[in-house]
Amino acid sequence: MSDSLLLQLKDRFGFNEFRDHQESIVQSILAGQDTVAVLPTGSGKSLCYQLPATLKQGTAIVISPLIALMEDQVQHLTKSGISSLCLTSHSSSADRDFAFQRLTDLTLLYVSPERLTDPSFLDWLKGQSISIFVIDEAHCISQWGHAFRPQYRELRLLKHTFPDIPIAAFTATATPAVIQDIISQLQLQQPTTIIGSFDRPNLMLSIQQRLSGKSQLRDFLDTIGSDSGIIYAGTRKKVDQTCEYLATQGISVGKYHAGLTQSERADAQKDFIHDRVQIMVATVAFGMGINKPDVRFVCHLDMPKNMEQYYQEIGRAGRDGLPATCIMWYSLQDVVLQKKLIDDVSDSTILHAQLRKIDQMAAYAQSANCRRHELLRYFNDELPHSDPCNNCDNCLDKSELIDGTEIAQKILSCVYRLKQRFGITTVVDVLVGAKTQAIKSRGHDQLSTYGLMSDHPKTHIKTFVYALINMGALMITDDEYPVVRLTQASRPILFDGQTVQFKPPVQTKKSTTSKKSTSTTTHTNNTV
Repeated sequence: MSDSLLLQLKDRFGFNEFRDHQESIVQSILAGQDTVAVLPTGSGKSLCYQLPATLKQGTAIVISPLIALMEDQVQHLTKSGISSLCLTSHSSSADRDFAFQRLTDLTLLYVSPERLTDPSFLDWLKGQSISIFVIDEAHCISQWGHAFRPQYRELRLLKHTFPDIPIAAFTATATPAVIQDIISQLQLQQPTTIIGSFDRPNLMLSIQQRLSGKSQLRDFLDTIGSDSGIIYAGTRKKVDQTCEYLATQGISVGKYHAGLTQSERADAQKDFIHDRVQIMVATVAFGMGINKPDVRFVCHLDMPKNMEQYYQEIGRAGRDGLPATCIMWYSLQDVVLQKKLIDDVSDSTILHAQLRKIDQMAAYAQSANCRRHELLRYFNDELPHSDPCNNCDNCLDKSELIDGTEIAQKILSCVYRLKQRFGITTVVDVLVGAKTQAIKSRGHDQLSTYGLMSDHPKTHIKTFVYALINMGALMITDDEYPVVRLTQASRPILFDGQTVQFKPPVQTKKSTTSKKSTSTTTHTNNTV
């Protein structure tokens, strides 16, 4: 079987060997098993279903939310002599009729989820020979994922309508909870689950406090020469402003966001892929499915809304395996912005899940620990050793850590005095001695820890709290309104004199005194 597959791989796609996990996935699909594959960006997920599609009878139906990706895949397959077409929500009735007439000759048919779940299209499919259903970006079906799409929820009907046709679900970013939700929502039958390593050792990871966005970006770009890269911004307005600024600096730059027309976005993407522009400035709307292996850097001007989005976006760098740099400039104001952006989420369960993800991202951004270890841990992965990765800012930072033992004891003691019933905002308010109505009405101004850290800015105290969470000395509950609680690891710090070291907070003009910080800090809801 292995030798035969290698021959087919060479003959049909021109590759001499499989990458990690590809062969196992191909064999599972060929055996008719439902399959869930979680592989990092750039690991060759497409081949895992394209090769079996060429070897099985019938047509593989590939469901994807990305029109650009579908069109790109069809173009490459056609060049390789593999018959394929795509139907999207924008396809005309003539396009649909043409696909219907040719289906028996097609190896793969790419469709959008909206097209697939159209009743007339489903009725027509029932009479056709289908080899396999492939669901790309499968995390979109899970409300616990970072990119939940309601139309993907309708894909639950596949097993009911086509019980004998195997389903293969692919994603690059899924936590264990998301994987289980994918299996449950799609009603997969004893699926083969294959999870690759999330580690991308060629990516240098760096997160810095944002002090002066333009000058920090300019200083970084001065070091990259003519390398190709992507700059992510949190809003369309910031994309437009950044693109305009870089153009005035003589940099070859394009932009991409949902406010542009479909034609403008398509042209921008082609210009970037074909090196007609050096840098793409974009919102989260750009990048999924982009086949450009030589992206040498990815910059984030703002904090992404969750770890999955961050991982997916940095994963667009260095897909050729060569070194690449991923840098984020971060501010606590980013947390406020991200929470405002989800104010209109009506489902409380989804809302609180998204709030939690925002705070997990913030904790990661402020961590003094190895970035790579923490990123992998989030996805339930780990390196085979506990040594520093020596390819992230924290591992490479030789600056001295501060003795934070007393600070840690004050914070942990405050959580204890609050009976482990409140979130980070309340803990910080008590420690700084805030005179809010909520503090007074609850009697928190009578606690022994009230005002105990009044000489520290709120932003610094919050940074220390996040650091303790990352150290495992504090935890955040999974309740509807998550609260801060002590762990077993907090006891040695509180009672046995265990030392704690923190990365020194960056001093800014807005946070030089606790008085200024108290008056300028924006209060968010009391959740983590």
